[in-house]
Amino acid sequence: MSKKTLDHLLIALTVLCDLCFIATAIVIAYWVRFESGWLDALALHQGGTPPFNDYLRLIPVTAIIWLLILKGFKLYLPDEYAKSSIFWNLCKASVIALIGTLAALFFVYHNVAYSRWVMLLATGFNLVFLLICRLVFHRFRQAIQAQGVGIGRVALVGYDERSMQFISTLNSKSNSGHKLVGLIDGEEDTDISHTESSDVELLGNCDEILEIVQKHRLDILFITSPVVANHTILHILHVCEGIPIQIYVLPELSEFIKGGSAVTDFEGLPVLELRDTPMQGVSGIIKRLIDIVFSLFALIALSPLMLIIAVAIRLDSPGKAFFTQERVSRAGKRFDIYKFRSMHADAEYEVGHVWAKTDDPRQTNLGRFLRRWSLDELPQFLNVLKGDMSLVGPRPEMSGLIDTFQDTIPHYLARQRVKSGMTGWAQVNGLRGNTPLEDRVNYDRYYIENWTIGLDIKIILRTVLAIIKG
Repeated sequence: MSKKTLDHLLIALTVLCDLCFIATAIVIAYWVRFESGWLDALALHQGGTPPFNDYLRLIPVTAIIWLLILKGFKLYLPDEYAKSSIFWNLCKASVIALIGTLAALFFVYHNVAYSRWVMLLATGFNLVFLLICRLVFHRFRQAIQAQGVGIGRVALVGYDERSMQFISTLNSKSNSGHKLVGLIDGEEDTDISHTESSDVELLGNCDEILEIVQKHRLDILFITSPVVANHTILHILHVCEGIPIQIYVLPELSEFIKGGSAVTDFEGLPVLELRDTPMQGVSGIIKRLIDIVFSLFALIALSPLMLIIAVAIRLDSPGKAFFTQERVSRAGKRFDIYKFRSMHADAEYEVGHVWAKTDDPRQTNLGRFLRRWSLDELPQFLNVLKGDMSLVGPRPEMSGLIDTFQDTIPHYLARQRVKSGMTGWAQVNGLRGNTPLEDRVNYDRYYIENWTIGLDIKIILRTVLAIIKG
C-alpha cells in the first residue's frame, strides 16, 4: 500500500467517522438538555419536552455544514492531524459551523424553536469527538507506517549542503511517513558517490529519470536548486509529465523569501512545489463517488435503450454489437474502452489506429446516427463504473498514437496525470473530432490545473445541452 492509498483510506474513514460523530453529538446534546435533568436549573425552556424527531431532522443539514467547513480548514489532510494548530483550527471551524447551523435553522426550519443549549452542547461534543478522531487516526497511521506500509518513497536530485540537511532531517524523523530511497545525479560531471552521503544509494543519472521513477516506485522527487541546472529541471518535468508524481524544489534562501504562496512546508523544511498530484483527498473521493453513482444510475436507466441499439446494430450489419479498443488513461494505464460498433466489422483491417473522420466511409448508416448523437459511447458508463475512466476528464487516446503525439505535441503527456473521461473541458468548448490536437491539450491542461467538483458539474451540464442541441 502506497502513502497516497493509505491517506485516501484515512480521509474516507475520517469523513465517515465525522458523520457518525455529528449525528451522535446532536443525540447526546438532546439527552443532556431534556432527559438527564442536569441543566434544568440553567435552562429557560418552558413547557414539555420537544419531539426528538425535530432534532433528528437537524442531522443532514448540520452534517453538510460541518463537512464543508472542515474541508475549508484543511482538516481532512492526514499530514495535518498531528500538528499543534489542529485544536485551534477545530475551534475556529466549530464556531463557524455553529453560526452556519443557526443561520440554516432560521431559513430551513424557522417554524421550529430549537434549544440553543442543544446547539451549544452539540458543538462542544463535536469539537471533542473530531479532535480525538484525528489523534487516533494519526496514531494509527504512525503504527501502520512503522510496519513499512503506506510509506512515501522519496528521491533527491542533486547534492549540496542543503541536501545533507534534508537527508539528516528525514532520517531523524522515523515516523514522518517518508523514506529516502536514494540520490539521483543532477549533472553529468557530478559524482555523488564520493560525497559524505555514500551511505545513501545512488540510483542513477537524470538522463534515466523515467526508468528510475518507475523502477523504484517513487512518489516524490526533491530537486536541489541551483545545483541542478534549469534545463535539467525542465527535462525532469517534461519526462515525468505523464506520471502522477509530486515534484518539489529545495530552494536557496533568496528563492524561499521571494517564493510567496508557491513555497510549502515539508517536515519543517521550506520547499518549492512545482507540481502536485491532482484530484486527491476529499474532493477526489467525492469525484469517484459521483462517478459510481451516476454511471450505475445511467446503466440502469438506459439499459432498455442500450438493448435496442445492440439489437439494431446486429440487424444493420454483420458483426458484434460492441466494439472494444485499447486506450490509455492515468499514468499510462491501458484499458479496453467499450463502445457500440459504429463501423463495419473489418474497419481497422490494414488501417490500424487512425482517427475517424466526419464522413468516414467505414461507418455504417446506423453508426453515423449513433455517432451524431453520441449514443455509441453509452457503454463507456461501464468503464466509469469499473474505474477505468471518469465521467469528466481528457478523452482517452488510442495506445498506438501515444508515442507519436508525445514526441510532436508539447505537454501532451500532461493529459495522463488524471483519469480519462467520457467528456471533457476541450469537448464542451467545441474541440471534438479532427480539431487541432495542440488546442485540445491546452484545454485539458487547463482542466487539470483548475479542477474542482463544480467544474465537473458544469462540464456534465454543458455536455448534456450539447447532445440535445446536436
